[in-house]
Amino acid sequence: MGVRQGTWYYEVIVGRGDGVRGSGSGTGGDHGNAHVRFGWGRREANLDAPVGTDGYGYAIRDVGGEKVHISRPKPYGRSFKSGDVIGCLISLPQRQIDPETIKRKRTAIRYKGALYFEMDEYGIQKEMDALVDREGKVAAAAKAAAETAKEDDKSKVKKKKRKEEDDVPAARDLPILPGSRVEFYLNGEPLGTAFEDLYDFLPLAPTPNPNAKKADTILHDDGTLGYYPMISCFGRGKVQCNFGPDWRYPPHSSARPMSERFDEFRTEELPLDERDEARDAIRLQKEMEEYERKRAAAELRASTTMRKKAAVKKKRKDTETPISTPGPEDVKSEVGSMGFSRAGTEEAMKHEDVKMEEGEAEADAECITLIVADATDPEEGVQW
Repeated sequence: MGVRQGTWYYEVIVGRGDGVRGSGSGTGGDHGNAHVRFGWGRREANLDAPVGTDGYGYAIRDVGGEKVHISRPKPYGRSFKSGDVIGCLISLPQRQIDPETIKRKRTAIRYKGALYFEMDEYGIQKEMDALVDREGKVAAAAKAAAETAKEDDKSKVKKKKRKEEDDVPAARDLPILPGSRVEFYLNGEPLGTAFEDLYDFLPLAPTPNPNAKKADTILHDDGTLGYYPMISCFGRGKVQCNFGPDWRYPPHSSARPMSERFDEFRTEELPLDERDEARDAIRLQKEMEEYERKRAAAELRASTTMRKKAAVKKKRKDTETPISTPGPEDVKSEVGSMGFSRAGTEEAMKHEDVKMEEGEAEADAECITLIVADATDPEEGVQW
């Protein structure tokens, strides 16, 4: 569990460490050059290197009792060896963190009957990485730039400088925690303040470079950021940690034991768990409603498609049905059933034409209506 505010303390009992022998070369066997280093580090700290290698950790090492930060050992205490007890204390200022700013993107994964959670990984920020001058690269780059500037004339130098300023994104400020400090104790003896004004553990603000496609790091706090106890061993070095509440050598200040941090952390997580559960329930309800809407729409489309196919099939079937053409005898018998004969019908039509000329249109309309009604009867299938 990491700490985010308050004063906390833990002890380290050195089981195997030869700080009094110095930092000379040795083997990694049981009788090799065993060394230990411990202190406090953040989640972003490099786990492939000892604590204090980068800007994310603050440590003390057994050789000379030196304090180490960004790979720079500095005089601090005195060497310690196997059997010694080192107390590690950190004090962080009180701060009010809005729970709404804490965003936890955890994906639950069930594996072999157990539930695991995938969590965000916070990468190393370039501003923090630039604090460490590995292999003198910064000095070498500065020297090369100076030599290049001497060879170029002033106009070229100014042009190149302007281009570099446009291409290089502006660096972000590294905020600190005012009043924070790290102290160490050797067998109950306070060694004094080793580090002050520690770097803030919250994510840096987005880069101000307008040409940047995305930020260099995750820009949210998932509730687990802070400073953690961090231990490093080399050459078969060995230590035992005591997180309290009973101490070999109690601290001189009112620090809380790290053993209390677990229950406190669970208390902090409870409202966040309830909030995430409520949000997940709302999200799940919306997903279910959306699923039902899509399912109903799909059923409606399927039903409409089936009706259209049935209508097309019926229409095609009706179109392909053969139509019988009535012969003379059928026409004669059909018309005869209405009280007319073929000759009579023709005679009547001629007679009506004469009447039309005399202006008697009503009788002509009756005659035509009678014939058309008989000729277009769909039930009898007679067509003219």
